[in-house]
Amino acid sequence: MSNESEEKRAKGLEFKNVGNKHFKAGEFEQALKQYYYALLHLRGLNDNPMALSKAKDPEDIKEEDVTEHDKELSNIYSNMAMCQMRLAKYDRVISNANQALKSNPFNKKAKFKLAQGLIREGSVIRAAKILDELEKDSPDDPAFAAERRNIAVKDKEADAKQRKDLGGMFSRGTIEK
Repeated sequence: MSNESEEKRAKGLEFKNVGNKHFKAGEFEQALKQYYYALLHLRGLNDNPMALSKAKDPEDIKEEDVTEHDKELSNIYSNMAMCQMRLAKYDRVISNANQALKSNPFNKKAKFKLAQGLIREGSVIRAAKILDELEKDSPDDPAFAAERRNIAVKDKEADAKQRKDLGGMFSRGTIEK
């Protein structure tokens, strides 16, 4: 890696570390800004220039094929998803988690954030499939159980809304002509 690339990488990681400090302090907007700056420095750099020419099929990639650089990008996007979760910007949680998984499809934290965002957006079927996958490795994780309860709540809300919307439909007593 060239000297210029090393400097950009170092600066990007510095921004990431500052973002982590803001996150720990509960300053999520500031953390997001620092993570964004980190991405500006790190995107485009790559540990393996030949990897840029290869198409990445998520089905074919193995965990050992993921470069340190891709893992770093994935972690930053995952951190951004966590910030967005705290700010209740669920569409951004989903977007950032998906970006994290593009860089590293094995990032379990990003998968979990994606599931959380999907649940809050109402896409409980997709979220449940992701949780099924995550629970294979950690079946007793209390965070997964909590999200399963959130799915149950969303399902109940959807059922109640459907009953309310359809409730009077058949009991109106008049026939429209």
